[in-house]
Amino acid sequence: MPNTRSSNRYIVIPNGLSEEEMDTSESEDEIGAVQHVLQDKLKINEENSSSEASDVEEMVTDPSTKRKKQLHWKKKDFEVPAADFTGTLPPPPIHEELEPIDYFYSMLGKESITLMTNQSNLYSTQMNPNKPLCVSENEMKRFIGILLMTGVYSFPQQRYFWMNATRVESITSAMSRDRFLQIKRNIHVVDNANQLDSNDPNFDRAYKVRPLLNIVKENFRKIAKEEKLSADEQIIPFKGRSIMKQHMPKKPHRWGYKMFILAGSDSGICYDFKFYTGKEGKPEHGLCTQVVLDLCETVPRSINHKLFCDNFYTTIRLQVELHKLGIYAVGTVRPNRLPGLIMKNEKDLSLEGRGAMDHRVAEVDGVQICAVKWYDNKVVNCLSTLHACHPVDFVQRWSNKEKKHIQVKRPNIIKAYNQHMGGVDLLDMLISLYRVNVRSQKYYIKIIFHLMDLSLVNAWLLYRRHCSQQKIPKKNIMSLLTFRVNVAEALLQSNPSPPPTVKRGRPSLQSITSDQTSPKSSRATPNPPPSKNIRMDKFDHWPIHIEKGRCRNPGCTGQTRISCSKCKLRLCLNDKNNCFIEYHN
Repeated sequence: MPNTRSSNRYIVIPNGLSEEEMDTSESEDEIGAVQHVLQDKLKINEENSSSEASDVEEMVTDPSTKRKKQLHWKKKDFEVPAADFTGTLPPPPIHEELEPIDYFYSMLGKESITLMTNQSNLYSTQMNPNKPLCVSENEMKRFIGILLMTGVYSFPQQRYFWMNATRVESITSAMSRDRFLQIKRNIHVVDNANQLDSNDPNFDRAYKVRPLLNIVKENFRKIAKEEKLSADEQIIPFKGRSIMKQHMPKKPHRWGYKMFILAGSDSGICYDFKFYTGKEGKPEHGLCTQVVLDLCETVPRSINHKLFCDNFYTTIRLQVELHKLGIYAVGTVRPNRLPGLIMKNEKDLSLEGRGAMDHRVAEVDGVQICAVKWYDNKVVNCLSTLHACHPVDFVQRWSNKEKKHIQVKRPNIIKAYNQHMGGVDLLDMLISLYRVNVRSQKYYIKIIFHLMDLSLVNAWLLYRRHCSQQKIPKKNIMSLLTFRVNVAEALLQSNPSPPPTVKRGRPSLQSITSDQTSPKSSRATPNPPPSKNIRMDKFDHWPIHIEKGRCRNPGCTGQTRISCSKCKLRLCLNDKNNCFIEYHN
């Protein structure tokens, strides 16, 4: 049987002819003619892309009329606007008036502590009415202080804070381990009974933490904003089960909850945030544009703030809308968000060498925008209503070809972006230094702990701003670690009740009755026995005299004043009983 080979061939058929009516040679001539025309058109497009005076029309949708408008890109000089910042920061408070704990309360809010106290007690009663939590606000403060203190240490498990060998005195003296775990198990900020059904259109996925998010967000919004701002994402590390969990492979923590942050470009202070719960309908301007506009709700209008964002957010519509609010924008942009824009391609720029650049200018709704393409190791596309290519400076780069550092031309828009885009990254780095070191399987607990860390870092950054305004020497400014420990100690020292007042005169019948019915103070916790290796190592075990107490040797009920200097246990050492030797052998 002869071998037959079948192949799929795509044939261009002229209008009015069927495939059967065509001759093969004629069809091949037709294909060749079509290919020749397409090649000529591609050559024309390449010539236009390298031309310096090309005008390109782009169709942009006008949101008011829902019609497409023509956008003309031109190769001309960008007119840099006069964008001097006209706002001023308020004067700082007097240095002696505000302590670190006051800064922390101004960020997290004392009402947050009251909220956690009330809702945690309510939740424990709902779960088991016979075992209520009965936590007070002072005890909740000590609980938060322990959480902040755990970020200073790097123990793998939380029980190590209470173990004899690794115990932290400031934590163990404030609260027992079981009480800490009980509060953590019942911590809540909202009443679960009021949660809507998942099928309800008003259902909120972040219902478990929404009240706390709103309190912290409103406190952040009250902070006076600096001139240059940056918008970016932040990841709350979490690998458990949650429908709100996101995956961002380019972040230091790839799995977790996503928050959109508006922060100061230079200071890193968080001015606003938006917790992302997933896709919810279709925003008016698209998700990327709408997120930035929501973050800029409290930014003062028409005083020439500058906003920097990456290519996830930057669109033509975003920069136009921000300009109408008196906010200038600079950011990298994805090429597919500039359809129809023709500039020098990557091949042409690479032939010119590192530092080659090209730009186009357009006007949308009376707003002038500039698109810049710069070639370093790769092509970078930027869009701005404030900066363009000039003035050009030089930046040092490593050349693999020449095996040395070389000077590369850099447009002004790239320089400004690199200088002022790192506000959120700075905030992330500071939070990661001393993050709360307590694990939990409940998905909302991680968000509550993150808000505490975020509030503390924001409090420290605001404290630094006030110190710099008062021109306090750097050596007198507390570091983040010192600031955190100071806040934690202030919370750990929250007493459950004031000391009782001593009444003068003869005691009344009521006071005598209350004294008789009041519970007796619990005994001191005995020292735990040492491990077997330490107990029988036969090294540095010396008998010392201490207060009289019960012998700790198993089976002995005698009283003794002799204790082991290493084991910290009372052991009999007399003519009748020699528990000291028996215990160590």
